[in-house]
Amino acid sequence: MNERTVVVRRIEEEIALDRDYVALPEDYGKDSYFQRPDIQTIRSLVFETLDILEEKTGFRRKMEESRQVVIKPNLVSVYHRSGMFEEDYPESTDPRVMDAVVEWVQKYNKKVLIAESSGKPMPTATSFRISGMDRIAGYRNTGLVTLETCPVRRYLLPKAKVMKEVLIPTPFVGVVEGKDFYISVPKLKTNLYTRVTLGFKNAMGVIPYALRERNHNYRIDEKLADMLYILRPDLTLIDGLVGGEGNTPAPVDPVDCRLLVAGTDPVATDRVGCRIMGFDPDEIPLFREVGKRGFYHGEAQVDGEVPVFHFRPADPSLLGDTFHKHFPNILVLAGHSLPQAPKIRDPYAVTPEIARELEGACRGGCLAALRSGFEYIVYSTKKNRDRQIAVIIGSGVPIDGKKWWFDRDGKPYEEEKVRNLEMPILTVGNCGEVLKDVASYRSPGCCSPSACMLAATAAMKVPFPLLSLKNHYFGIFGLDAVRMVLKRTALSLRGIWIDCPSRHVDQIYPVPKVSDKYKDRDFVPWPLPKMNWKMRKKMAGDQLRILKL
Repeated sequence: MNERTVVVRRIEEEIALDRDYVALPEDYGKDSYFQRPDIQTIRSLVFETLDILEEKTGFRRKMEESRQVVIKPNLVSVYHRSGMFEEDYPESTDPRVMDAVVEWVQKYNKKVLIAESSGKPMPTATSFRISGMDRIAGYRNTGLVTLETCPVRRYLLPKAKVMKEVLIPTPFVGVVEGKDFYISVPKLKTNLYTRVTLGFKNAMGVIPYALRERNHNYRIDEKLADMLYILRPDLTLIDGLVGGEGNTPAPVDPVDCRLLVAGTDPVATDRVGCRIMGFDPDEIPLFREVGKRGFYHGEAQVDGEVPVFHFRPADPSLLGDTFHKHFPNILVLAGHSLPQAPKIRDPYAVTPEIARELEGACRGGCLAALRSGFEYIVYSTKKNRDRQIAVIIGSGVPIDGKKWWFDRDGKPYEEEKVRNLEMPILTVGNCGEVLKDVASYRSPGCCSPSACMLAATAAMKVPFPLLSLKNHYFGIFGLDAVRMVLKRTALSLRGIWIDCPSRHVDQIYPVPKVSDKYKDRDFVPWPLPKMNWKMRKKMAGDQLRILKL
């Protein structure tokens, strides 16, 4: 038995896989569905992949002995008839794969729970409806839970660098305590924030909204590595039937990979997925950070061939050629003063390369979120790319008592010149608040991804596709969003913790000093305090503000 065995299996026969890979058809559950050649082929692929992995690692015994099996897909957003150019985009876990996974698991443990929390403000109930996960749960008789509406328990992570406090929704408490078996079923795709998003990053959709936004900036890689102390999948199965290349969380383009990747070591499995996309995991900061923490135990022993598909990398830059081609009239000015940003002494010596380094000093936050917002315009049916605006990134580089920003050619703009620009100005993040008095559009926070995305489309005067009438599920989205917010509000008013207080500050939030008795533990239970009335109102207000997005 080798716990680092990773199984890769691919569909070799010429059979189309681009039908219903985002949303299940109406006849799911009937013979007409299950007798389709593509459905039978996918089912056989899932069963073969998991059977071989069981033979190599023996994970089944733990799964059988567990109280229940918690399966988490990746439904950050489900793009099906969503008001964009194509009907489907491979953003989310293939429901055909999920159905086969559930069927295989139930041979050994009948109690299965499908659990997810989509990206704020997308209600997970809507994602379940669009993808058909709700019908899988009904047909297979599994549990189905929207994590954003669940009470949480708090834990302290003594070894963490950034996210020292973690709130875990109650359906995942059994996973933390070792009572439940956890299966992560992510999509094989690239990502603007972290370059790739696979099995262990999928846990970001477990923690609640406000905690998700904490340190969603240049610290994101450290934050995700911290989460491995408390949320490590027992089994990862990467859905690579139709991969996604491009700028997630915006729409991504399909890659016909036709494969599955499965393993019991989450880091080893994700590294194989990374190589399949054509990337060296050792060149990706997230994987380097995970290695520093001791979660990388060596390369996987791969059972099967590892094909390489050279996915188009996620490109967060607004100064780069691709963005400039799409939006030639947008003036982008970058000027970060963060510790990791280049140190500038002479504003007239900045090159285009240095300007891009300044811009990328906070890739994991507002930059990637803002690029995602503009990317929705690229994929939108209503494309207004000619509008002239200025986008300000960062609080300015301090040089001799003045603040400076730089355009894509490295040309310097002193603060007074920026303030006198004769065009609408969009500022992003808390860094951009230094210019809030001249900004026509703002998205404060550190970081509020959804606010950044919506600010981009608002500044270009283009409707956000998911919030437009062109989205076939707009009505369902709206009703589910109201229900979700009202439930979170009601729980908060009752004094039940469902999240942490929303605070968009660039800081590592303090926790109590850990005694020597606990310092070597991965996590320690840390009970939440009883809410007073003032905190209840604050938490309720945080929930209602979700609807303002």
